[in-house]
Amino acid sequence: MNTKMQWGIAGMGVMGTSLSRNFSQNEISLALFNRRVEGKEEEVAMKKKQLYTELNQAQAFEELKDFVSVLEQPRKIFIMLPAGKATSHFFEQLIPLLSKGDIVIDGGNAHYKETEKRAKRLHDEGILFLGVGVSGGEEGALKGPSLMVGGDHTAYEIVKEDLFKIAAKNRNKIPCCAYFGTGGAGHFVKMVHNGIEYAEMQLLAELYALASCTMSHDEIQKTLSQWNATKSKSYLLEITASLLKYREGETPFIELIRDQASNKGTGAWATASATALGYPNSLMAAALHARYLSFFKKERVHFSKHFDNPKSTVKISSALLKNAYDLSRWINHHQGFEMLTLAAKEYKWTLDLSQVASVWAEGCIIKSDLMDDCIKLLQDNTMLLLSEGFKEHLNDGKENWKELLQRAVTNEIPIPCMQSAWTYFAALKTQNSSANIIQAQRDYFGAHGFLRTDNDRQDLVHGPWSS
Repeated sequence: MNTKMQWGIAGMGVMGTSLSRNFSQNEISLALFNRRVEGKEEEVAMKKKQLYTELNQAQAFEELKDFVSVLEQPRKIFIMLPAGKATSHFFEQLIPLLSKGDIVIDGGNAHYKETEKRAKRLHDEGILFLGVGVSGGEEGALKGPSLMVGGDHTAYEIVKEDLFKIAAKNRNKIPCCAYFGTGGAGHFVKMVHNGIEYAEMQLLAELYALASCTMSHDEIQKTLSQWNATKSKSYLLEITASLLKYREGETPFIELIRDQASNKGTGAWATASATALGYPNSLMAAALHARYLSFFKKERVHFSKHFDNPKSTVKISSALLKNAYDLSRWINHHQGFEMLTLAAKEYKWTLDLSQVASVWAEGCIIKSDLMDDCIKLLQDNTMLLLSEGFKEHLNDGKENWKELLQRAVTNEIPIPCMQSAWTYFAALKTQNSSANIIQAQRDYFGAHGFLRTDNDRQDLVHGPWSS
C-alpha cells in the first residue's frame, strides 16, 4: 500500500478514538495503532475503523513498524496512552523506528517533569517533541478539545494548523490551542487546569451539602439550573444540575452513589508543584484532601457513632449560597493563575495568562463565563483579585459570604474549599500578620534569625533570648 498518511494516532482507547474521529472529520488522513495483547486487545484499531464511518479511510495497525512506515515525512505521531509505564514502554519501542525531524506528541496526562526528561532525550535523538495537555474528556476530544502545548517550538509551527482544526473554538472563534513554552510547559498548564477543576468540583459538592439544609433535592436541582443562566454559568455547574435530575424509582440517583471520590493523581501533582514553588494554593490542597478523607469511609462511620451530628437548624438562603460560591470561584481562579505566574518565572516560560484563559474558555472541563471574563481581565497582567470584576462581586456578596461560613459552622457542615477561600482572602489583605510569632519561635529554638521591622536592611538578626 503506497498511500502515505498525514498523521498517526497511537492508542485507541476512549480519548485516542475520539481524537482520531476528530482528525478524520477535519479531512486529515490517519494511520491508527493499538498494541495486540492476546485475549485482551486484539485488532482494536481495525475494529474502531470498522465501527466509525469517519475512520473508514484510515489505515489500522497492530505492528508498530508497519504503522510508522505508512506516515509521510516528517512523521507526525500523536500518542494517546495512559501516563506512566505504558507511555514509557511505547517510547522505547518507537524511537528506534523514527528519523531525525519526525514529530512526536504525547497527549497523555504526563507529569511535566517526565515530559522535560522525554523532551531532552528526543532532542538528543534529533526528534521534535511536544507535550500536549488535552482537556475535554471523550466529548471534547471528539468535538474539539482544549490543547495546551509545550516543547519544541519548531514542531509546533509545523503542526499548529492541524491542531487548530481539531481544537475547540472560543466565543471569539479563536482556536483553544496555544504554545506555552519549552519542555513540560504544556503539561504544567494542564496540571494546573486539573487542580482548578478539583476545587471547582469540591465547591459544587459543598454547595449541595449546604443547600440540603434548606432545600429539597428537586429544589436544589432547579436552583442550580437557574444559576447556570447567570454569570455563574459553567460546564461543571451545568452537568451537576443535569445529573441531579436522574432517579432510580423514587430515589435521587445521587443518593445511590457511595461518597468516596477517586482521583488519578493530577490534583496531587498540582498541590505538590505549588508547594515546590512556595505558593499557597489552598483550594487545590483542600479539594485534594477532601477526596482523600472521603475514602476513609470506615473511619467516618465509626466516628459518627461517637460524636453527634446535630440536625441542621439554621436556614441558608439561595442568595447566601450563590455569593459564597461565586466568590470562592474567583479565589480558585486567582490562585491557579498566580501559580502559573510563579512557574513561568521559575522555569523561564513566557506565559500569557490571558491566552491561557482563552484556551480554557471552551472545550475543557473548567470552561465558564468567569473564564471568558478572565481573558479580558488578565490582558494587562492585573491580578484577578485586584480587578474591578472581583471588587464588584465582593461588594455585593462579602457579608453573605461571611454569614454563610458562620451558618456552616453552626450546622457542623464541612466546607473545606469555601472556608479555605475565605481564609486565603482574609490573609491576603492582612498587612501585618501573626507570622512574626512563628519567626520568633524559630529563632528561639533554632537560631534561624529574623528581619526587624525598624531596619530596611535584609540582614538576619537574633532576639534577646539568644544571649
